[in-house]
Amino acid sequence: MPTQFAFRSVAVVAIFAFVGGCLAAAADAQQPAPAPDHTLVAVGTGTAAVTPHDRKSNASILAAVRRADAKALPLAVADARADAAQLAAATGVTLGPLVSVSNSPNTGPFFGPYLPTTGTFGPNKFCGNVRTRSVKIDRAGKRHFGPFRTHRTCRVPTTSQRAVQLTFALA
Repeated sequence: MPTQFAFRSVAVVAIFAFVGGCLAAAADAQQPAPAPDHTLVAVGTGTAAVTPHDRKSNASILAAVRRADAKALPLAVADARADAAQLAAATGVTLGPLVSVSNSPNTGPFFGPYLPTTGTFGPNKFCGNVRTRSVKIDRAGKRHFGPFRTHRTCRVPTTSQRAVQLTFALA
């Protein structure tokens, strides 16, 4: 007749075996598909104009930026596909299926945390207050600064640019 201790130890071992099997199955399920031996990578960019209905409304500018982003993304994908086809033809290889898609970061001459399409006053903020002051130069060349003046302004980006990277298997 088995003791209560033996029953508990068998139950604990069975539970650990079950959990271990579940974790192993989950780990196998999350493994990415094996990458093909030979691939071709192409990068494409798409640009669309930002045209808000009201240049003094943050909501209107934000909606225009989102519309321009939506227009620029298919243009970027088409550009990358065309580039991949040209590369394949130039090198004499045949393109296979699309293996991966990556959203390349926007690049440009802008530094800092915000790019023109994310808002110069913060994320999704295109309108804000700016402090300026006047400067007068007298006859002797000395500068005289006036008082600070605060005014509201909106900065509308002219274009929205998207970039994607497509990786194709080679057939």
